[in-house]
Amino acid sequence: MISFLVFAASIMVLVGLHEAGHFFMARAFGVYVKEFAIGFGPKLFAIRGKETRYSLRLIPFGGYVKMAGEDRLEDDESIPHDRVLYSKPPYARALISLAGPSANLLLAFAITLFVIWSVAFPMLQVSELVPESPAAEVLQFGDRILAMDGHRILTREQITSVVEASKGDPIAILLEREGTQLEFIIEPEYIEEESRFVLGAYFYIAALTNELSAVESTSPLAAYDVQPGDRIVAVNDEPTGTLVAIQIATDAALPDAEITLTLLRNGETLDVVLPAGGKTAYDLYDGTQFADLGVVYRRAGLGEGIVLASGQFVGYIRALAEVIRSVFAGQVAAGEVFQGPVGVAKILGEGIRVSGAYFFTLLAFLSLNFGLINLVPFPALDGSRAVFALYEWIRGKPIPPQREGIIHAIGFLILISLMVLITYRDIVRLFR
Repeated sequence: MISFLVFAASIMVLVGLHEAGHFFMARAFGVYVKEFAIGFGPKLFAIRGKETRYSLRLIPFGGYVKMAGEDRLEDDESIPHDRVLYSKPPYARALISLAGPSANLLLAFAITLFVIWSVAFPMLQVSELVPESPAAEVLQFGDRILAMDGHRILTREQITSVVEASKGDPIAILLEREGTQLEFIIEPEYIEEESRFVLGAYFYIAALTNELSAVESTSPLAAYDVQPGDRIVAVNDEPTGTLVAIQIATDAALPDAEITLTLLRNGETLDVVLPAGGKTAYDLYDGTQFADLGVVYRRAGLGEGIVLASGQFVGYIRALAEVIRSVFAGQVAAGEVFQGPVGVAKILGEGIRVSGAYFFTLLAFLSLNFGLINLVPFPALDGSRAVFALYEWIRGKPIPPQREGIIHAIGFLILISLMVLITYRDIVRLFR
């Protein structure tokens, strides 16, 4: 029930804003709007404005703005001709069609910005240093990164961007070490095999040490009497002072049949030999926790939030494009990617149980999807209506209304059929 209510409310917001985009753009061009509806089917509630009826309908999976002259075969003499949709120039009709998807894209960006401004970012810390690298000469384990080349650092992506933009030129790094701010100059090193510049440091939100803080009874290490407080000081005789070093050394040792952990316990060392055949580092250290140096949080400022939101927004688009590319390349089944109302309701319901920030991130991605899908020039979608209007502008005369109506009707039937099929698959997944 919670999932359904969250889904219904979310869809009403997304659809309501989408239709509001069409509505306000139509009003801006003087088009007579007969009805602004959220939902389909039987009417639950309606009020009459000066000329527009605003209604809420039973099925919350869509909505519409009914404009005079939208159906060019319609003839309503009570409405002045200059207020009919198809009396407007093609560019105006294209803008009215594109206003709905644009509203969803703006909502996606606004939600992303709101989430970034509302959450606190953990300060990135030096979690390991690559021996003989530029960073190893000046940085230390646990250093907290404040800024690079004058840019305040909140995410690892920002560090990557600064290093790539440097093209090998020295970078000024402002950091905090044991409560004191220090500034160093580091010249990135070019790695030929990876075709990129690097500093030679691992940056994470927590600097995890080699000391075990918890060992669950289900952990593979528990069977060998590994205890909280033990320090893993070597893996196969490779010295390890941090968790990252432990993971790197373990990955290097695998797929050996067994690996040797050297522990430091109460000032004494002891070796533990673990069977490792067919296992990964994650499998071996599952059920364990490592001590850290503490986490400090900071919030994004006004300008930082906009920059970060823009980057994340572009990231959403790239992720969506990659998914679509994978589907067309046959790498991922379309049925496993696309979600109908049932699947979306399940995802949103789970999201709100995780956290508010996670839920709003999902809502932003959903709004982005909704906007981009409606921009596709497929019959019955907003993108196709804009294309028809632009085609008329280039051609100099409109497409016959009967032909355009048939094209949109066929497209609508195809979309409804796809929605029914996807919804059926969603329901089947629930009972797997």
